[in-house]
Amino acid sequence: MLSRSFVQSQRLLSRGLITPAPCRSFAAHPRKPLESTTFSDKSSPREVYERPETSRGMPPEGAPSFSKRAIEGDDSKEMTLEEAFSGPSRPRLVYAVPSRKTKELPRLGTKVPLYILLGTLGLSAWGIFLLYATNAERLASSAMRSVQFHLRHSPDVSALLGKRVRLEEPPWFIGDPWISGTVNTMQGRIDLSFRVRGDDASGTIYFTSIRPHQGDPWRILRYKLITDSGTTVRLEDKIERITDNSAVEKQLSL
Repeated sequence: MLSRSFVQSQRLLSRGLITPAPCRSFAAHPRKPLESTTFSDKSSPREVYERPETSRGMPPEGAPSFSKRAIEGDDSKEMTLEEAFSGPSRPRLVYAVPSRKTKELPRLGTKVPLYILLGTLGLSAWGIFLLYATNAERLASSAMRSVQFHLRHSPDVSALLGKRVRLEEPPWFIGDPWISGTVNTMQGRIDLSFRVRGDDASGTIYFTSIRPHQGDPWRILRYKLITDSGTTVRLEDKIERITDNSAVEKQLSL
């Protein structure tokens, strides 16, 4: 089917409203003949481009080379020299290569004496604490309180030591009297020795008591006073003389 535009153009052409375009013929417009080209010598070589590595800024394989060229300035007629490099420069060393003779590191001193000193101080502190704790336990025992009560009210002790009989506090301890021995009520054994003093003299008390079986009364095996002058007084039998203070025997029997 013919297109609508072609049909309309034919109608206008038949009515004479439009004129057809003149046709160009080869006779009216002849082409110029081609002239042959003759060469008197060989053709010149084509332009050689640089390698792509050079245009990308990669360093050449060999040593870098540069050349000097003269460039004329736009504002002045003076000729200036500018260095044109064929590639980027190689990176330089950041630090100098160290020599083979290295300096030896200083020898560190041993820390064994320091550890020994700290260990000794720690063990000493622990030992002092154990001595203080065990002495306080013996001092607060019921047997020790009973013996102190009897010493304060015994006429024999007052005759040798004087009035105000009390426990003697050694200067090397921490303000408390030192009680030697053991107090073990579970196994039925008490063995104590300590210093006492009065207004006139001083002495040492020795007290030993046992309990043969569980539930049996305590037996006083040793209870005596030895003064600094050498006088010895046995108090096992004389403890029964204090009839007014019958609680003493009860406390000693635990």
